[in-house]
Amino acid sequence: MNCLLVDDEPGIREGLAALLRRKGHAVHTAGDCRGAAERLAAGGLDLVITDWRLPDGTADRFFAACRCPVVAVSGHPEEVRAAPPVCLVLTKPVAPARLLEALADHGRASPGPAAPRPLPRDAAEVVAAVLDGLAAAGAADPATAELEDDGIFVVLRVPLHGDAGLDRLADLGGDLRVLAPGGAARLELRLCRDGRPDPALPVATPGGEWPAAAEFAVDFHDSPADPAVFARCLDRARAARGRGARVHFLNVPPALAVWATGQGRAHDMPMKEKVGPRLPSVLADLWS
Repeated sequence: MNCLLVDDEPGIREGLAALLRRKGHAVHTAGDCRGAAERLAAGGLDLVITDWRLPDGTADRFFAACRCPVVAVSGHPEEVRAAPPVCLVLTKPVAPARLLEALADHGRASPGPAAPRPLPRDAAEVVAAVLDGLAAAGAADPATAELEDDGIFVVLRVPLHGDAGLDRLADLGGDLRVLAPGGAARLELRLCRDGRPDPALPVATPGGEWPAAAEFAVDFHDSPADPAVFARCLDRARAARGRGARVHFLNVPPALAVWATGQGRAHDMPMKEKVGPRLPSVLADLWS
């Protein structure tokens, strides 16, 4: 199911998003009404799960842009306007099992399987580069590769013929290891699916509220390639860096990166991590 989760508390938002992704749901997040409305405008959602009280108003501020049912969550459920598109009101704090039950009930009422999610561009590029590198070095046959995706991490496993050329994969990104259980060597590449250098890192949307954290990421996946919005993000990132924060931009559309360079704003671009977690200084750990 393709869901939008709206909550202004980064810990609650990212924790619930991680839970829902592990259960196979595609989850987009927003921290306020404005961010929710921007994501709703892109369409393609099956359900919205939202806190009622948000920093810039109550959730009904973005209902005009909503074309799917809404599960409203509030510590004061009597405040929630019990009218379409609200299909269910849950009282805070919500037990994760109750939230999953609500999604299951909605899923049973929604015919048709959910479309598989493609890998974000950065993750797909790293996987392809690793497979190409292994094939070029004669270290593995890409046809034997297995790819697992639990909604948070992508794990690539490839049986190895040898270790020639593995050192050239060190700069591609991800947690890359060579394992040798029982003497049969295989390569494992572990990527955080949404591109964060660390899965615990707070993630904001380009138009949403950015956390007042020492380090955070802004994810442009599924966001429109709008230069005006991107320019505002560059300004906000520069201001955050001025406060001493580390800002990561994830899944930036190539057209926006080219635009920033053409505008002479390449120096304003925040650090652009390849898909994380980051590779340690030693390429591979060997176990037998």
